[in-house]
Amino acid sequence: MTSSLPIPLQVLNLGLSFIFAYLTSIIIYRLYFHPLARFPGPKLAAATKWYEFYFDIVKRPGGQFFQELNRMHEIYGPIVRVNPDEIHIRDPSWFDVLYAPNPTKRNKYWPSAEMAGLTLGTHGTINHDRHRRRRMANAPMFNKRSILSTQGLIKQHIDELVEVFASKSGTDEPVDLQTTFLAYTTDVIYHYMFDTDAGYQRDPKVARKWRHSMEAVAQATPFLKQFPNLLSNLLRIPLPILIWVLKRVQSDVAGLLETHQVSFLESPWWMTLLTVHKLMAKIVSKYMATKATEAQSETDEESKKVKPRTLFHAIERSSLPPDEKQPPRLAQEGLTVLFAGGETGSRFLAHTVYHLLCNPDILDKVKKEILDAAGESNEVPDVRTLEGLPWLTASVRESLRLRAATTSRLPLVVEQEMVYQNWVIPANTPISMSHPDILHNDSIFPEPLRFRPARWFTATEQQNRLFVPFGKGTRMCVGMDFAYSEMYLSLAAILPRFDMELYETDWERDVQYSRDCFLGEPDPRSPGMRVKVVADNKAFALTETAMVS
Repeated sequence: MTSSLPIPLQVLNLGLSFIFAYLTSIIIYRLYFHPLARFPGPKLAAATKWYEFYFDIVKRPGGQFFQELNRMHEIYGPIVRVNPDEIHIRDPSWFDVLYAPNPTKRNKYWPSAEMAGLTLGTHGTINHDRHRRRRMANAPMFNKRSILSTQGLIKQHIDELVEVFASKSGTDEPVDLQTTFLAYTTDVIYHYMFDTDAGYQRDPKVARKWRHSMEAVAQATPFLKQFPNLLSNLLRIPLPILIWVLKRVQSDVAGLLETHQVSFLESPWWMTLLTVHKLMAKIVSKYMATKATEAQSETDEESKKVKPRTLFHAIERSSLPPDEKQPPRLAQEGLTVLFAGGETGSRFLAHTVYHLLCNPDILDKVKKEILDAAGESNEVPDVRTLEGLPWLTASVRESLRLRAATTSRLPLVVEQEMVYQNWVIPANTPISMSHPDILHNDSIFPEPLRFRPARWFTATEQQNRLFVPFGKGTRMCVGMDFAYSEMYLSLAAILPRFDMELYETDWERDVQYSRDCFLGEPDPRSPGMRVKVVADNKAFALTETAMVS
């Protein structure tokens, strides 16, 4: 018996039947025959990644899967299958196992690596051995000795930071902490890593635009997490062509996204990213143009022992093969450092100031320590001295603990079977843990969401071991010491000099994160953490940074 349907409809019907059968077979495999089929977790999450898509993209205000992940663990226990391929573990005792140091090998899960489109940079490197080689090439810029030698450079930008606060003293205009600190940390990164003057602190309008751009990129992160190949594929297109095309679809697509309550502020996130890519490409081109001349003057061994002038010089001096020193890779490495160093450092500083202003008794102790350390020298003490100040160091550590650098889970792939309690996790399974599960764990840190710097005066071995705001193991943040230097020096210059008070800043709206955008983001309605400069105590101005030989 022949079908009465026209041939085109028969073909469509056949195609739809095939698609239905194919999708059904995938779901059945994932639920009953997949190597992770027996692990606990919601069946819908095991069947499809659209489950996570719903919580991160559809459910307002976006980035809500971290809340659902908390609910999963409350129901199913410490080990949960969060999507068809990935296991998440909430158990502080296992953190050292997953994020183990060398010689343990851990590869990065490819969607996590490709999400930012920087697969040529160290952060986006999947393979453990390649990641280790790239990290070693960057190391001369991040070792303690190199960073201590940069205090004079950082101080130049601290002078400009102090001027920003001084200009608001006695006025009704508040200081937006994150915008101000982001301009400062970005200026330092550009200067130290690329020998380039960004000048964000000298132009408030540009500083605000940069902050808004970073917010736009952050808001796009949950979307990019669901489509991890998007940026990598887009960046295969030559930048001039890509920018030309996207400018022509920008208004339509941005308008569509606005209807879903995604605020892209002054520019869509992809234009922000591409503009920064273009800028970094110019910086690399400038470096490549001068490289040959500089190489001739750097032939003797003594000159090679000096700290490299930029990140690119460090990579050029390394033992990496020539294909690892080409402009596209240099540009992506530069962007990795720029995004990681500027944004996280500014957040830590803003939160430290916020918590100290909420605790004036602790703030007074910190101020006294700094001034006592400066003595009659009228100088900002060097980093080594500041690190030895008990209340300042405890306050910095407590702020870092409260404001984990990343709120997203961090999946790694282990090439061998792993055993957690009675569960045997198959080889090459993505396994993840989350920093807040460690740093905000009330069994390790009592009253975990309360700012209690004094806890560090009697810290246990476990607390010190699980203080992991910068991660741990082979993938921990290479810029940790650099971030500490930025924080200590700037806080020492600002806190004794300026009397400040919080301005229309609400904990739930402006401080506590309510969205996971890789970094925790507050309520979309937040105007930011703001302060008013009540007084400029110029008598306590510390004007020169003591240098370390």
